Amino acid sequence: MRTSLCTSQRTSAAAAIAAHLTLAVLLACCVLVAQAHEFNINCNSNLVVYWGQNSHGVTSGGENQLPLDEYCDKDAGDVLVLSFLSEFNADGLHPPGLNLASSCLTTFENSTLLHCPNVGRAIAKCQKRGKAVLLSLGGATGAYGFSDDTQAERYADEIWNMFLGGNSQTRPFDDA
Repeated sequence: MRTSLCTSQRTSAAAAIAAHLTLAVLLACCVLVAQAHEFNINCNSNLVVYWGQNSHGVTSGGENQLPLDEYCDKDAGDVLVLSFLSEFNADGLHPPGLNLASSCLTTFENSTLLHCPNVGRAIAKCQKRGKAVLLSLGGATGAYGFSDDTQAERYADEIWNMFLGGNSQTRPFDDA
């Protein structure tokens, strides 16, 4: 009887130790996960920032957002997304509709397409600082979509020429 009591006591002790170790491992994992997901204001890894819709003014008592290049001078924000190219006008009859809130209001002559050389200079500055600058297509509301693949391909060519590596007489951000 004594042997079985000792064996059962050892089994209980081993189970208790295993339970405590399991609990300790779980707690350690929880602490590591909590630290991994903790917001650190001093960290700027892969932070994406939207710019162009004056959202700063929504929460800051009507103040306007800063010019794009001022955000690029800050360490926070590795990727800046210009918002928005909100009207595709993929019919080929009208230029795309670019909306950067109050950041750019001038248009090309005889056109509704915005011409924003100051934003183009800011994009170049941001890129020199190692920031990625993207253009958001679409937006919360807008007129966009394609009726068929041919229209989508034609529009892709237009975007390439106006905003990326192609050539166009109307490049909203000039050479950026």
